[in-house]
Amino acid sequence: MRPGTSNHGWLQEGIIRGNMLAKVLPGDEELGKKDDDYHRGSTSRTHRWTPTRTSPLRWRRRRILVAILGLCLFYVLVKNFPDWLLEQPYDLRGVIPPPPIGNGYGATGGVEDEEPSGAPPGTTPPKPGEVAPHTYSGQIRFYRLSPTLHGAGHTNGYRSNNRNVVFAISNLQSAAKLLPVICEMSRWSRSWVHAAFMGREDIDTNKILEINGIDTLNCPAIWHDARPDYSEYSTDERAESSVISAMGHIHSFLHPQAVIIDDPLSEDGFFVRGVRAKTDAIGMTLIEGPENWDNSMWTTRLDAGSLKSWHDPSVEIIIQVPPRSSSIIQLLKSIKGADYAGLNYPHLTIELPAEVDEFVSHYISEFQWPPNGERNRLSLKRKVTRERATQESSAIRFLELFYPSSTSHSHALLLSPQVELSPHYYQYIMYQILEYKYSAYGAIDSSNVMGVSMELPATLLDGESKLVLPKPKDMHTERYEERFPDTPSVPFLWEAPNSHATLFFGDKWAEFHSFVSNRVAKHLQTPKTPAQKKVVSETLPSWTEYMLEFMRVRGYTLIYPGAKATETLVTVHNELYHAPEEYLELARGGSDDIKQTDDSFVRTKGPVAPVKYTELAVIPRSRPLHEALPFRADLPEIVQMPYLLFNGEQLPHANATTAAEKYAGRFREVIGGCKIPQGVRRKVVPGSARDLFCFGDETEDDWLKDIVDPFERFPESDALAAAEDYAEKDKTTRISSTPAAGSPAPGV
Repeated sequence: MRPGTSNHGWLQEGIIRGNMLAKVLPGDEELGKKDDDYHRGSTSRTHRWTPTRTSPLRWRRRRILVAILGLCLFYVLVKNFPDWLLEQPYDLRGVIPPPPIGNGYGATGGVEDEEPSGAPPGTTPPKPGEVAPHTYSGQIRFYRLSPTLHGAGHTNGYRSNNRNVVFAISNLQSAAKLLPVICEMSRWSRSWVHAAFMGREDIDTNKILEINGIDTLNCPAIWHDARPDYSEYSTDERAESSVISAMGHIHSFLHPQAVIIDDPLSEDGFFVRGVRAKTDAIGMTLIEGPENWDNSMWTTRLDAGSLKSWHDPSVEIIIQVPPRSSSIIQLLKSIKGADYAGLNYPHLTIELPAEVDEFVSHYISEFQWPPNGERNRLSLKRKVTRERATQESSAIRFLELFYPSSTSHSHALLLSPQVELSPHYYQYIMYQILEYKYSAYGAIDSSNVMGVSMELPATLLDGESKLVLPKPKDMHTERYEERFPDTPSVPFLWEAPNSHATLFFGDKWAEFHSFVSNRVAKHLQTPKTPAQKKVVSETLPSWTEYMLEFMRVRGYTLIYPGAKATETLVTVHNELYHAPEEYLELARGGSDDIKQTDDSFVRTKGPVAPVKYTELAVIPRSRPLHEALPFRADLPEIVQMPYLLFNGEQLPHANATTAAEKYAGRFREVIGGCKIPQGVRRKVVPGSARDLFCFGDETEDDWLKDIVDPFERFPESDALAAAEDYAEKDKTTRISSTPAAGSPAPGV
């Protein structure tokens, strides 16, 4: 090797080897190895080498990509934040947060949160007079719903039980029909009334109200625009999804007790499907209105509690056909021609005699119920024997025709073949049930109400004495006399049964069933007990006598209707009268071959002349129900109505309980066979009348200690005085001190 060249060659060789190692070995500091790991053989020639750096361009690309992804994610979060806010309207305390500032749905006033106008991107706007194409299926956003939902926080929508009711509307035709109903309900102020527009028409809410002549000052409803963006361009699937989504937001904020829509045939198909699907999924009451709302304006008087229970009550119509009579045909025609719009049809049970009239048999064979072709709701029962019934057996057979499947929701409507019904009869019955059994206020006060009578009788139960109908001045509040002084008669409570046209509540029917069952069992156990004197005329069936005992011992009443004009809900035709089967022989002038002592009540000697009723015209279909009822169809509270004893005398509500307790004590002793020990009383079980009778098998659980507060004062009030006077009158008029065989028993 020549001098001067050896070092240069060595250096060049080292550089080449260093570059080769830099390419082969890792350059990252954490991945690098110590020099010792790379020694090969001798360590006589060691040197330091510096790895080459990774290209900075690679790191720059990664940072740019991460930044772009972060910006995209931030944009998506901000853009969709309002929709998420709707799905979770409550904070951690369960309170609705205050409404956001701005016009958009959860917007903050930015330009991007303003509702887009015109056609969706990629869609050609329609020419003037043309319908927008239903082709848009993009994301659903509600720009106009948030402010009004947040602004309705005062309606307590965060509670599951509140007073909110929502009307949902899909088109201008339904709006024209529902807006008067909405305003009428909001003016009665029994509920918070909301109206939500969910259709395709892109017309401002204020414009819709202006077109229909609605003044928001005189119509204090809460208005919501629940239409999505590009609503008029939406496909049917998007429109239906928007209805479902809007209903979900409304439910989250308001928890409405009921949703009311127009007749489904008048609403848009996508709207009906969406509302039905959502209300069914969340268990919300959906009321589908009738085609004509004029005859259903009484619904505007109901509160949210009644509307929530719209589908709960069921009615069973019971008709007993007398032998060899065709009077039922006229009754069935009036039932079939009545108005059932917006309501579920009742079930119909007809009991036929052993001998059926030929015309009746033919008519029933072709009778279809319900008339709209739904599943059959008609049940027929026919007697087997022709043996004459007793008072007791007739009452038993009557009670066996029906027993409620639910004592809370199943009710019985008894109709006599002698009556003709108004087309509004069922609307009236449902109005009474929903108000007095399900409303927030009526349900509390109606615990002693047994049912509702549609007939306004002119006589007392004896069929002879005149019944003095209460006037507005007899109401227990002055406002009815001040506002309606000329009303002929007012609704009232009467401690008397009615066999012509009466609805019996399911819980009271079951308790009456228990009463008759124990009454008959006690009579069989002590057959020598003298029969009681009858109070009810023998022109009425025998079960009314048992019911009178039951009503007096419990202090129960029926609600009897008031009258505004000469038209009525039901009229009784005199020419269709047939004597009850248990009194049929005496009515024909024949002999009574069954001893009076075999029955619980003393029979009248000789036939009884039928009662002559004033046959009034029924309320026609052309006259809406709310215009035919007194007080503009404003049903009074139970405590505001006059209270009448069975003999027609008016009694303050506070005195009625005292009178019932005194009669019950006497009934337990004379009829029930109870000897009440000192310091105890019978235990009353809800729905049972077992406490009124003693069979000798009573245990300690059947008695309660009669605890009296020593510090409680018992003033000689008018209530006690009236009760004593009532008991004394009853004793002198109905009881014989020394009865003979077959005479009324003492004590009751």
